[in-house]
Amino acid sequence: MTASGPAARCPIRYADDWTRLLILDYLDASAPGDYTCDVCIIGAGPAGIAVASAFADSRYRVCVIESGGFDSDSMTHALSEGDSVGPIDFDPSLCRLRAIGGSSRLWGGGCVPLTRLDMAPRDWVPASGWPLGFDELVAWWEQARGLLDIAPRHGIGDGGFADGRFAHALPLQPERIVDRVCYISPVKFQSRYRAMFGDSANITLVLHATLTELVAGPEGSRVRVGRIGSLAGRRGTVRARHYVLAGGAIENARLLLASDGSHPRGMGNDHDQVGRHFMDHPRCVAGKVVDGDLHALLRPYNSSELRKEFPRYRELALSDDVQREQRLLNARARPYPVTASTPAGLQALRELRANFRQPANDAGAGVETIVQRALDAGIPTAAGCAPAAGVRRGRLLLRVGMNASHVARAMTRRLRSRPLDTYRHVALMTYFEQSPNPDSRVTLADTRDALGMRRVRVDWRVAELDYASYRVAAGIFGEEAARACGGRFEPEPWVRDPALQPALVGTAHHLGTTRMSARAEDGVVDPDCRVHGMENLHVAGSSVFPTGGWAFPTFTIVALALRLSDRLRRGLEIAGA
Repeated sequence: MTASGPAARCPIRYADDWTRLLILDYLDASAPGDYTCDVCIIGAGPAGIAVASAFADSRYRVCVIESGGFDSDSMTHALSEGDSVGPIDFDPSLCRLRAIGGSSRLWGGGCVPLTRLDMAPRDWVPASGWPLGFDELVAWWEQARGLLDIAPRHGIGDGGFADGRFAHALPLQPERIVDRVCYISPVKFQSRYRAMFGDSANITLVLHATLTELVAGPEGSRVRVGRIGSLAGRRGTVRARHYVLAGGAIENARLLLASDGSHPRGMGNDHDQVGRHFMDHPRCVAGKVVDGDLHALLRPYNSSELRKEFPRYRELALSDDVQREQRLLNARARPYPVTASTPAGLQALRELRANFRQPANDAGAGVETIVQRALDAGIPTAAGCAPAAGVRRGRLLLRVGMNASHVARAMTRRLRSRPLDTYRHVALMTYFEQSPNPDSRVTLADTRDALGMRRVRVDWRVAELDYASYRVAAGIFGEEAARACGGRFEPEPWVRDPALQPALVGTAHHLGTTRMSARAEDGVVDPDCRVHGMENLHVAGSSVFPTGGWAFPTFTIVALALRLSDRLRRGLEIAGA
């Protein structure tokens, strides 16, 4: 291994007696090769951390297996590489992170519940309907508040938080468009729960260890052992009473498909459901709003208002009524300002602030910067947000000083609650629900990674009925946004021409590859997130979502993980563990 790889890092050892170690590095030869526990959790992202937190300081031994370390690194990240074979380009390595916190390391903190309609059977959405009631999930969203630092005064409503009083609002037509209130969680999983791993006497965290295969016992209905490996060549096992896959929708499917020793199609895949129904929340620009009072359109949703109203903010969303009437998939929208030229002093000040916010130039920051840029593709940016390449801070300070009058005028406008820039127009970024599509799927490629595992092959597809829904939804958002500010909507060509398709980009909200179902023929896990046909194998994360709805998935991911933990603990107690 090179000096930039994970092996170059100092091993993590917190005691001489490994039986008391709480955090281990599998790259350290002195760490044990094999582990035995009551619950083995694969992955230390929000889902895995939520499950582990529910067992903290209990009498049950928990082992968390994490492929990465406390920071991202390029060699470990390469394990996420794979092939894109669908009609929409999809690079599996540009939407996932292998490190403590997982992809939430780039998470903006957005939390919001689904709507009742999102979870209900909809006759216009194939394979829709959760085998789990909205009201039952509300109880677990309430439990998720503590893990995500969401204040109890903001009640959980149908598709949003109930406390929706804001200083500014658009005159929306609620039968078409509604504001849904979201909460910004301050939690950074990679740092907040590091102390839990360090302090809890019953949880062992094993870093730089990757699960490569689950092996079933002779009867085929129980996992007997999990095989793990490191990039340094170590191989070992984890034996547990229960296993929880919490590696994300792509990796959860990959691990089940790769575990084909006694299940030729892959574990949990007797009905060819593993990896199918792969969904995201695809996004694209619907068009632009010109003329009118663009400040009035932006003000309820822009960054300055978010800071005043922190930690709540709003998203424009389709109403339930318009979804039913026009048989639409759910969707949301956000207006972004596109500004005219910025005064030199204000531009220099913004570049200076951006310069101070740049991450340290290390391997982990490099990986995460690359992924972040991929995730931000196509999103309009405010003027002057990016630091000027190669410009030193001293020169930026000089530019600010030489143009102090520009900065003073900008501060005066801010005090008067007026925009600092002149707007050319407002771009309307739209985010859409996907319908479950069995042909949109994750399978295994023929090529192998550094651990000898078959890489993933992602065939991301958007159905024609989805495109039709997106056109109607985009038109509704644009027309309503323009009407509310007295402007005019100029749609992108794809909105009006069915022969054209929008340039969709994913948001890394990976869903559906191990979907929840009442019958084994229709999905991969049962309503308790246990893999159909397996007694001790469970899945946590958004891969179990039957449909994606309109909402950011993390709030529901944590809620379902806590619900799964409750089922596991009750089962262990009944068994007398």
